Amino acid sequence: NDPTNANWPQRPLHSCLLPNSVGFVDLFRRSTNPYESDCSGVKVLGSDGLNVADLRRFLPKKCDGDDEVNDEGAEVKVSPSSSIDALHQTLNISHMAPTGPDSLPTFPSSETDPFVMTSRPAVYFIGNCDEFEARLVGEKGETIDTAADDDATRLVCVPSFSSTGEVVLVNLRTLECDVVSFNDVSP
Repeated sequence: NDPTNANWPQRPLHSCLLPNSVGFVDLFRRSTNPYESDCSGVKVLGSDGLNVADLRRFLPKKCDGDDEVNDEGAEVKVSPSSSIDALHQTLNISHMAPTGPDSLPTFPSSETDPFVMTSRPAVYFIGNCDEFEARLVGEKGETIDTAADDDATRLVCVPSFSSTGEVVLVNLRTLECDVVSFNDVSP
């Protein structure tokens, strides 16, 4: 429901939609979707999450728990792959929109694919998720505990603010995440 073009990459919102913000050039910048930036030497890459939501439709389902389907046809709860797993997959294959243009609307490009990642970001995020999830992965795509080397990537699934009232802060030195909640919890 964004007031921009539907096909990826999406252009920044037109300045006439935010007329009071144009005077704050140093504080407010309209950006594309997906978004890539260098923040104090840290490469940040992210999107609204549509690419991962679309990819999740095609990933294999997971069985909850250790139970398997037995011969008697016992029901086993099946859930779709998580957003963080799908985001991790896009990092592993170095492509932000693997389902485009088949099911994710993208602009056709005959020369180069604008969604191929030519280098690994330090922070790779998506928005509009159901819940906060984060994972730190190493150079070879394995999950690691701390960002000891410069080749680590912090994967972050940012929850939808309108649904959760939460924002995520990422420390660019340590790649640690903090969730800040703006929910008004009343008894």
